[in-house]
Amino acid sequence: MKKVSIPMLAILLILGACQNSDNEDGNAAEKKNETTKETSNNEELNNTTSDSTSSDSLTLEKMSDFYIGDSQNSQTLIHSFIPKNASKESVVMIPGLGLSANIYESTPDNRNGWAYDFAKAGHPVYTVDTSDLSSAGLSEEEANNSLSKWDSQSIWKRWGLGSATNEPYPEGQFPAEAFDQFYAGIPMQVGSEMSKSSTSNSGGNAKIKGGQQGQSSSGNAIDQGGNAQGQAGSESGNNTGSGKGGNGQSRVNQTEVDNIIALLEKKGPSILMVHSMGGEIGYEVARQRPDLVKGIIAIEPVGSPTNEEEIKQTFADIPYLGIYGDYLESRNQTGRLQAVQTTIDLINENGGTGKVIQLTEQGINGNSHLMMIDKNNHEISSKIIEWLDESVGGAK
Repeated sequence: MKKVSIPMLAILLILGACQNSDNEDGNAAEKKNETTKETSNNEELNNTTSDSTSSDSLTLEKMSDFYIGDSQNSQTLIHSFIPKNASKESVVMIPGLGLSANIYESTPDNRNGWAYDFAKAGHPVYTVDTSDLSSAGLSEEEANNSLSKWDSQSIWKRWGLGSATNEPYPEGQFPAEAFDQFYAGIPMQVGSEMSKSSTSNSGGNAKIKGGQQGQSSSGNAIDQGGNAQGQAGSESGNNTGSGKGGNGQSRVNQTEVDNIIALLEKKGPSILMVHSMGGEIGYEVARQRPDLVKGIIAIEPVGSPTNEEEIKQTFADIPYLGIYGDYLESRNQTGRLQAVQTTIDLINENGGTGKVIQLTEQGINGNSHLMMIDKNNHEISSKIIEWLDESVGGAK
């Protein structure tokens, strides 16, 4: 008799509980510009973790991973979570620079992430691993270039996790006891020049993929913590809301923008959730294809648009929500907040729908730059979902 390993037995038990007995065999279906791996149909995700604030179950019609892009050099990895009887607009979740889709999917202390919350509320969810991340897959050429990762010490203060390395804020919401798990989940990135630990397989300089997000058009690095250098100016103090560098060129990798546009063309107009430098991607998608963007949720973003004419022509027609946590001054986030407030004011003045949620003004303290994995992440997601129901509309 053939022996069955414990992991395989667990898989079989899960599949046996599914509503459909004719689940697909999990082999990847290859298509031009896309590879899809189906996990199961009607898969029930029961919350068996320590997450006591979200105890009911979620049933998914489909959960899959697939690639968008013309080659391994440019592919973006998409993770989809499609709830059974989905009734609301899709939400595409784009992470900040050097971070992966997992910040939306689960927390380092084993709680459900925002992807779960939004899917449970009836939204099909697509989380994104950008093409510059090792988690999206690397070509042989990329694997031989320098790879980098956020430095484990500098991010404590930079992202509002604590007052210094390994010194969490007493009232902080970040799950500091699970920091090692969080840091283990940060993928290596191709060719960024940030405050990161780096490795090099080639002994040379990192190759930047088409002016990747986090790189200004002049070749100078943009600091996700709040400081843009070079021609783009100081993001923490000066307005970089146009999403352009000082010479008028976009700082965004057009390949990444093209991939998100391709996703929206395939899946339909959607709401974009953007975090930090991910804002640059989302805003550029809205500029180029506003017909595909049903709304924008901006989590402490870089590059919020502030040009009044651009607001009139494009962003006034797109519902816009900005969200900010705590410790803004120590994290150099005040400039970003001012830019988002300007965006909101201009949208509202031109007949659109815009709002800023500054959590501390609602008595919610201690949130970091990574509020989607903070201890009160469900409280924040419920506020976002409520705003979407009111401003974008509940059903499709």
